[in-house]
Amino acid sequence: MQDITTEVVLPQFLKRFDGQIHLSPPAMNIHVLMKALADDDMGQRELAAVLHHYPVITARLIALSNSVWACPATPISNIETACVRLGTAVVKGVSIAIAVAASFNAARCPAFDPIRFWTTSMLVSEGAGLLAAKLSNKVIYCQDFQYTAQTAGILHNLGLLWLADNLATDTSEALQLAATDPLLSVNQALMQQMGIDYCLIGAWIGKQWHMPDELVTVMQQHRENHNQDASPLVMLVGAAARMMSLIFHEVEEMGHNQDLHNLGIDVDWQRHVFKQLTNKFDSTRELSKTLFL
Repeated sequence: MQDITTEVVLPQFLKRFDGQIHLSPPAMNIHVLMKALADDDMGQRELAAVLHHYPVITARLIALSNSVWACPATPISNIETACVRLGTAVVKGVSIAIAVAASFNAARCPAFDPIRFWTTSMLVSEGAGLLAAKLSNKVIYCQDFQYTAQTAGILHNLGLLWLADNLATDTSEALQLAATDPLLSVNQALMQQMGIDYCLIGAWIGKQWHMPDELVTVMQQHRENHNQDASPLVMLVGAAARMMSLIFHEVEEMGHNQDLHNLGIDVDWQRHVFKQLTNKFDSTRELSKTLFL
């Protein structure tokens, strides 16, 4: 299936919509930002020093640190204090999310729900990071593997943002179709409407933007049924995305995930992560509203 999608479906899509599609360079040099934030040992002072090069992100983070969501005891007026107040994990995830959002105008698409999109992205990021922390043989992975998993979670549905911006009418119709048919996923509706899904589009964007191959692979494959040869990163993000789908459908318990079992992550930790994401759902929705409305 992968050969068919890469060699047939994407070229057919690009040819069909030739003249309607446009891919600008990433706003704020996303790949440079991701590389700068990738150090797991980065302290808050170093983090603030990186963000000084991104004034839009700095301004948004200071605003967030002063919002009702953060509830500061006293007003916060600088990025150093904002990093302390928000915490390193939140600052890193939100910084990438702001940079990604700046590259697209999804408001063109009437049926696109930015709050659902960013709530999903940020919680899939958190879930992938929590799962990565419990890999039984994680010593074989690079030092920043957990952060890479979190970044992949933020970016996993990037293609939907591009579709909402560039093919707003078709995307809106597909989203409406998926909303009225509980048996139809968004990707299936997009395939019906345009002959492409957001996974393939996300991988295409990642390649055009020269993102690391591991992130491109996650964007393309995280929704697929995996075998034991699949990338651990793909399986972690895919599992976190499935957890979020259950949460949005108000499912209170998750079953055993074989992909995670294959990675040595026991069912108790799987359920713990699912509960963590469920418990943070409302607060993350509020965070998304603060940032993207």
